[in-house]
This record gives sequence, C-alpha cells and structure tokens, in this order.
Amino acid sequence: MRSLFAKLFLAHLATLAIALVIFSVLLSSAFETLYAHIAQRQMAARTQEMAKALAPAVSRAKSHEELQRLIGLLEKSTHTQICLTLAGDESEVVGTGEGGKEGGKPGAGVQHACPGTVVTLSGPSAHACGEPIVMASAALPGNMGVLQVRAPYADVVEMYVSRLRGLVLYAGVVAVLVSAFMALFLAERFSGPLRSMRSQAARMAAGDFTQRLGLERRDEIGALAGSFDSLADSLEHSLADLQREQARLRGVVSSVAEGIIAVDSQGKVSLINPQASNLLGIEKQSVGLTVQDLGLPDEISERFMECLAQNRVCSIEAEIGKTKRAVSLQVAPMRADEEANWGAVAVLRDVTEERRLEEMRSRFISDASHEIRTPLTAIGGFAAAIADGTADTEEERIRCASMIVREVERLSRLTNDLLDLSRIESGAVKLKLAPVDMAELIREAIDSFETQIRERGIAVELDLPSGLPAVNADADRIHQVLVNLISNAIRFSRPQGRIKIAAQAADGWLRVEVEDNGAGIPEEELPHIWERFRRVDSSRAREAGGTGLGLAIVRSILSAHGGSVSARSVQGEGSVFTFSLPIG
Repeated sequence: MRSLFAKLFLAHLATLAIALVIFSVLLSSAFETLYAHIAQRQMAARTQEMAKALAPAVSRAKSHEELQRLIGLLEKSTHTQICLTLAGDESEVVGTGEGGKEGGKPGAGVQHACPGTVVTLSGPSAHACGEPIVMASAALPGNMGVLQVRAPYADVVEMYVSRLRGLVLYAGVVAVLVSAFMALFLAERFSGPLRSMRSQAARMAAGDFTQRLGLERRDEIGALAGSFDSLADSLEHSLADLQREQARLRGVVSSVAEGIIAVDSQGKVSLINPQASNLLGIEKQSVGLTVQDLGLPDEISERFMECLAQNRVCSIEAEIGKTKRAVSLQVAPMRADEEANWGAVAVLRDVTEERRLEEMRSRFISDASHEIRTPLTAIGGFAAAIADGTADTEEERIRCASMIVREVERLSRLTNDLLDLSRIESGAVKLKLAPVDMAELIREAIDSFETQIRERGIAVELDLPSGLPAVNADADRIHQVLVNLISNAIRFSRPQGRIKIAAQAADGWLRVEVEDNGAGIPEEELPHIWERFRRVDSSRAREAGGTGLGLAIVRSILSAHGGSVSARSVQGEGSVFTFSLPIG
C-alpha cells in the first residue's frame, strides 16, 4: 500500500472504528449494570405488591392446594416463580412452575433471601437449568409468611440489554459510515495538495514552470504550497535568465570570425561553431565525437591531446584540405577552477590570405628592388663610363647620356606608378566624378598611341554605337585605365596585328572590351595578372618598357568607381580585357 491517500484513509477509519468498538463495549457494560439495578428495584416493588395482594387470600384459604392454585395463576400472569412460606408451620407453598419461561419447579436447595432483599443468583444453586435469576423476598402483612419471587435474569435485564446492543450496533454502523466519509474527506484534504505538488514537480522536472498550485490555506500545507509556488517562480526566472545567457553565448560563439572547438577531458567534442565546421570541412553534427574521429590532420589532433595531457597552451599552423588552406590553431585548457579541468578549447583562424599577402609583400619588395636596381645599375655603368673616360669620343658620351636619360625616365615611371597605386588603394586619391562620354574618351586614348600604332602597322577597329549613355566617373582616371589596357594590347600584339575596342550598355552597366590578337596568356597565369610586378613574359615586358604595375592600377581605379575588370585569353590567339562601370 503505497498511496498516501489510502494510508490516511485506512488509518483514520481504523482509529475511529476501534474507538467506536471500545465505546460500544463500555456503554453496553455500563447500561447492563444500570438495567440490573433497575430490574432489582422493580422486582422488589413487584414482590411487595404481590405480598399485599396475597395477604387476604392467605387468610381465607382453607388448604394448601387452594393457595397453590392461586399462586399458579399469579405466576402465569407475572411470568415469575413464586414460593410462599407460611408462618407457624413454616411450610412452603409453591406455584405450578408454569409461569417462568424456563419451566419446572425450583430445585432442591434453592437459596432463600431474607424478607426485603433482592439478589441475583447464577449457577446450579439458582435454578434447575443453571441459568441466572433475580430473586426478591417480602413479608406478608400480619406476619402471615414470606413471599419469595424469582424471575429469569434474561426476562428482566437481558431484554433491555439486547435492545441497547442493537441500538448501539445500529448507531455504530451509522457512525462508521460517517467516519468513513470523514476519513475520506480528511485523507483527500491532506493527500490532494500533495498529489498536486507531485504533479507540479513532475512538470517542473520536464521543464514546464507555468503551472501554480494557488492553495488558499492557512495551515502548514498551505505554507508548503506557497513555498512550492515561490520555488517555481524562482526556477522559472532563473531558467529564463540561464536560457537568455546561453542564447547570448551561443550567438557570440556563432558570430565570431574564428572557429571554436571545445572538447571535454576525454577529448570528445562538446561545442563546435559553424566557422570551425566550414574551415575544417567537417559536419556540424560532430558533438560527441572524439577529436580523432573528425578526420583532422594528425598534428592538429596531437595538439588537442597534448593540451589535455600537459594542461598547457599548445599552438600550431597547418595546411588542411585539398586546397591547402593555412590554419592557425591555438588550444588552451578549459578549467572549472584551479584543480578541476573541464577539457580544452581551440581557436582556429584561416591565415591563408595573410600568408598569401605576406608572400605577395615579400615578392613585391623583391620585384620592386629588382626593378629599381636594374635602371640604377645601368645609370651607374653609363655614368662611370663618362667619368673614367671609357667613353672617349663625343658620340659614345652622347650615347651614354641618352641611356642614362632613358633609364631615369623608366625609373621615374616606376616610381610614379607605385605612388599612384599606393594612393588609390589607400583611398588618398579623391575621385572627381562627372558625366563622362566613354566613346570620346576611347578616341582620345587611341590618338595618344598614334605613333606606336603606325610604326607597328597595327589596325584598330572601333565598335562604338551611337547614343552610349554617360557614366559618372573621374575622366582622368578612366583615361588612365584605357591607356594601360591599350598600351598592353599594342605592346603584346604581333606586328601588322589587330586591336578591337568595343563598348555597349546593358542592364545598367557600360562594358568596354579591348581585344588583341597577340600571343595570349597561359590559363594558369590569368588569376595572377592583377598582382603587382606580375609579368607573363618578363624579358619582353622589360624590353617594351613595362613596369608590371599597369593591371594592378587598372583594377584599383575601377574598384574605386564601383566597377570591375576581367580577362579571358586563348594562348596563341590573343586576349580580351573587359571592364564595367555603373551607368548614372
């Protein structure tokens, strides 16, 4: 029996039932004693009345037989046994024995009571059948004798006691039923709130803190229910705060640029943000897997294990994936306190672009140094020839001076291009935006190369539809773009070659194409032609006077205008450079 309701109900019911049984027994005993005394008094009074009534008959009776018939009639009417002891001869006259319910005459040796006494006898001496009797004695008036009346105890007392017992039994049944309802009510009153508390505790364990007991009681159960509701309020607020804090932390972890991986003390992943998943090329559902199961390079997995084993910060740079992306990894212990260790947390950063920029910076310094050293070496050589007299003729000195001037101009162009590129990329150049007629600008750029075009025998084709819309741009900078692209086309075209320049407007953009039929650009070099000092054919570019900065300047200028530039080429057939500017 595990139900508190059943326990309380049966306990209350058993307690009340036991109390009723004890009360019924005591009440029956008390009433039996009371009825016994009442019966004795009534028996004494009846005996006195019968003695007074028999006195005239005794004085008139002529024989014992007549008295015996009279006593027999009296026994029948009173349902008693009568014994009359006459004075003088002390002879006894008894009834017929038919008046009592037990029948028969009193047996020999029946005790006699003194006149005026009432007794209750039991056992063989009381009656022939051994049943208890009530006996009373009274003296007849005039001392004619003593009248002794006997009656069965059951007739005078037990009948009343039986009625009392029935009444007590009936009252007990009613009391038990009432007690059962009371016990049911009390058990429900006590166990009902407890069941509600248990249900609410189950809901709280499942994460539902919206329900409240709301018991309006002033007893201990009401106080307990109020404390329970206060606990639910507190837990609901604490859980809401915790969820908000966790949401903020998840948002922070998911929003940081770096990848984050947290592992427990066993090396199992407990947290991984999208950046780490994308960077390492692993599934987002990796929580619960060990670091070795993620398919990472061995050196990365070893850094996690080293950090967990030695409880210190470990770092490494490694290349991952087929694209060989460079990743910087730093793993630090994640401690709960100075003694407990939760695991480790790793911060991953994609340093591919940084390494590329570092490489480009190193190559730029190297290329710039080479580009500057070459004309300086030439200038120094020709100047030394003039100074030490090696160039001993006027013609040789003039030739050396001309070479010095040419190298100085080349060095000046290089310096100016570097300064232009630096100012454009840093945003120091302020564009002077105004409506620009692109067709007119293209014709002006072609005119500036009239001499080179005529010397190389290059044919120029223009496809410039009438009514081209104007673009909002810096005319000088766009002219610089056109000059660089046309200069490259002339420089790398075959003699007697062809250059085509076309422009068209579509979808809010003005596109310009500069096409040549030169040697073309290898496919693997196309992504790198926009880098500084990048030359497809370095020796030819230097002979033609190029600095290797033209295309980098073109891309920077167009990017500052919100435009773009691209190139396509087929080696041996020529190249096409296309740039686009927004209309309006």
